[in-house]
Amino acid sequence: MTQTDENNTGNILQEIWQNGQLAWRLYADPRVSFLLKAMVPALWLAYFILPIDLVPDLIPVLGQLDDIAVLLLLVRLFISLAPPEIVAEHRGEAPAGSAGPDAQQTAGATGASRNGAKPAGSRDDVIDADYRVVNDA
Repeated sequence: MTQTDENNTGNILQEIWQNGQLAWRLYADPRVSFLLKAMVPALWLAYFILPIDLVPDLIPVLGQLDDIAVLLLLVRLFISLAPPEIVAEHRGEAPAGSAGPDAQQTAGATGASRNGAKPAGSRDDVIDADYRVVNDA
């Protein structure tokens, strides 16, 4: 096995591990819908139970590997269907202005959206604006 093959294997295993951890955190997050959380186990269980199989389980090793591959694909589907801002937050890729609830309040209080973009977590019924007092006297 060459050095490149070992790096690719390590990268794949690392990606599987990271996706598993991310999916676990998304399952624990109450902001992700229950329907989405129920979809992955239900689809995998249906695939596991139904007689339709990509590779028959009678073939040693390969029959079980396709079940694992379907599970990994469903985990990736779950991550891609989860709200992107929540996924970014759990990956640690959230923008600086939306690092958490305290940062959102601070950004809203300081008028962080001067360029017209709404700050993360903003509501449509709230007007974020700057004001100044002008003396007409």
